[in-house]
Parts: sequence; structure tokens; C-alpha cells
Amino acid sequence: MSGKDTLVKRITSNSARVGVVGAGYVGSTIAHATAKRGFPTIAFDIDFSRVDATNQEKEKNLTATSSFKRLKSCDVICICVPTPIHADHSPNLDFLKEAARTIASNLHAGQLVIVESSVAPGTTRQILLPLFVRSGLKVGKDFFLAYSPERIDPGNNMPFGQIPKVVAGYDEASKELVSLFYGSFIHRIVPVSTLEVAEMTKVLENVFRLVNISFINELTAYTNRLGIDIWETINAAATKPFGFLAHYPGPGIGGYCIPVLPYYLLDSAKQHNVSLSIVANAAKVNEKRSDIVVKKALDVLHKNGNGHTNGNGHTNGKRAQVLLVGVTYKRDIADSRGAVTFKIWEKLEENGAHVSYHDPYIAKVNGHKSQNLTTEILAQQDLIIITTDHCNVPYTLLVDAKKPLIDTRNVLSAYDVPHIIRM
Repeated sequence: MSGKDTLVKRITSNSARVGVVGAGYVGSTIAHATAKRGFPTIAFDIDFSRVDATNQEKEKNLTATSSFKRLKSCDVICICVPTPIHADHSPNLDFLKEAARTIASNLHAGQLVIVESSVAPGTTRQILLPLFVRSGLKVGKDFFLAYSPERIDPGNNMPFGQIPKVVAGYDEASKELVSLFYGSFIHRIVPVSTLEVAEMTKVLENVFRLVNISFINELTAYTNRLGIDIWETINAAATKPFGFLAHYPGPGIGGYCIPVLPYYLLDSAKQHNVSLSIVANAAKVNEKRSDIVVKKALDVLHKNGNGHTNGNGHTNGKRAQVLLVGVTYKRDIADSRGAVTFKIWEKLEENGAHVSYHDPYIAKVNGHKSQNLTTEILAQQDLIIITTDHCNVPYTLLVDAKKPLIDTRNVLSAYDVPHIIRM
């Protein structure tokens, strides 16, 4: 029986052993889904706390380990490691390359390797494949290689199995195997012709969001100047049943997906001598958005007679007290990685302000503890800025404090009081 036939038999009988490299929000979701389906699953991670947390769940068919030698026992290996960017916005593939090298050292005939990490087109074929074949095995014959972009959205209640899964294989056999595997627990599989098309699909999804949100953020400066409510305008435009998709302004796009992957595209485009000016400008608009929020904050403090003088963020000889409400990158999740709030925080402190925060999902961060929202705490503030619109924040309490209140998320649209400042 061929390696492909053996994998088909094991996948269809739910006996295929699945290894998930990287037990973050993507990897853990996949690991739980495969375990629930009945596949014996091992989650691999270098973070011992993640390993311990997974094992403490005691979920049937799921274990976690930091011993990567156990990859040898797996039939299907999913790579779900982060692909961040460096400080200069250049792609950082260190985690992905290291994962590929580790897998290669444990690779054997009959395994299917699936890359889920977000990358630029060509990465799987040109960068990862050469690392895998160092094992001496031949792709498409001894082992199989596929790419399937992750589409997990933290905070979104849509079941994982209901999100269509784009898949591609190095060859036809690899595509058939990855389709069969994911098709066993995901309701719709979308096969595409090449690895590069699958990689580009994820890039397009993220860059589409970046460009449109950045456009709205930039347009907001114009509508504000004319006294036009951008939120009302967007909601009116969204009534058109075709040809329009609503995007909304905010303090900037955070997280580790939408503001990150466009830089992978720009880097790849530069290597191919292609100019993507719209994408580049959208990225710049997003990077500058936090500066606009900070400028608004300092202007408000100064206008109210208790703000910065000469940019030093002091109030009558004392540091201005600024409370940030929300430090996660999106509402109602406990994930602060890449949150734009920290850029705002840092720049406010650079201007002399004393910054504290409240977030019902993040108890400690940046060397600070989340402040309880009491009338006493709010009375001490010179300015409050809503940076994340969590649903379980007592906004009426914030409004009733009658402190200058910058609403970057339009969560206070129902209130019409002069101390609320809208972006």
C-alpha cells in the first residue's frame, strides 16, 4: 500500500495521528477540532505554560508536549507558528523556519505536512520545501505538502467547522489528502490550483481590510472638517444591498494579522520590482493613526486648561492623569498582542502624562494593574480615552464622571453631552 493510500485509510477511519506545531490561538483551535473529531492529537509548543494549560484540560484525544521528537509518531502535521515582523517592518520568518527544520529532522515517509501560518506567496515552495527535502525525502512521493491559510477570528462565535477552508497541495496527491483531512471536520473545502494561490488568498483577505479601514480613517479627517458624521454616513451607505461593505474608523488596526501581513506582501513585491503604492500608503496611514489620537488627547488636555504646556503633559505642575479603557486589539477578547493601545500609551507617557488603564479581560499588563472603574478613580482623571469597545464596560459611569472623554470607537453614540469627544 502506498504512502498516500495509507494516509487515506487512516484519515477516513479517524486513526490518523495529528501533530499541531504551535499551540497559540490558531493551533489550539485546530488541535481541539481534530481531537473532537476523534483524531489522536498532539499539540507541540516551546511555551511550557501552554503545554501545561492544554494538558490540564484533559480533553479526550488531545495531549500537549515540548518534546518535538514525538513528531515522528504523527501522520499529519499542521504548522501554526506566528509570522511577525521586525521593528523595521521586514518579515520575520524565524519561528516558521525553525519549525520547518524541526519537522524535517523528524520527517519520514507517509506524512502530510500542512502550513497554516500567514506568509507571502512563494514561501511554502521556495523557503520551506528546501528545508523539508533536506531530510532526503521526496515531496509528492515520500511525503506530502500542503498550504491552508488560517481563518480563525478570536471573539467571533462562528463555529470553526462552519468556516470554509481554502486548501492547496504541492501536487495533486497532496491536495487530495489535505482536502480529505480538513473535509472530515470542516463543512466546506475550497481547493485552489497552487500553493501560491492559497497563500495569496490570506494576503488578499488581510490587505483588503487594511486598505479599507485605512481609507475610512483617512477620510474621517475630511468629514470632521466639514462637520459630517462619518459613522452615520457609513451606516447610510451600508443600506445599499450590493457593491458596498462597511468599514469603520478607529484608533488604528492592531493585532498580529491585518497590520502585519501587508508588510510581507510589500517585501515580496519589492523583491519582484512591483510597486504597491495603495498598500504602502494604507500601512502608513495605519501607523500614524495612533499619533492622531495622541494629538487629540493632548489638545483636549490643553484646551481644558489642565493639559500639557510645551508638550510636557503636566497639569498645573502635575502630570496629567489619563485613563485608557481597553488594551486588547479588539473587543471582548483577552488578547492584547499588537494592540494599538500600547502605542497610544507610550506616546502619552513620552509627553509627560501618567497613564493607567481599565480592561475587564486583562488584569495586568505593562507593569500596571487594571483599575477598577469607581467614581473615586474616575474623579482623579484629567482625560479618559476609550480605545477598545468591550461590551461589559459601564459606559454610563464613564459619561457620568463628566471628564473629557475621547471615544475612538463610537461606542457612546447614544450620548449627546459636550465632554464626549469623537474621533
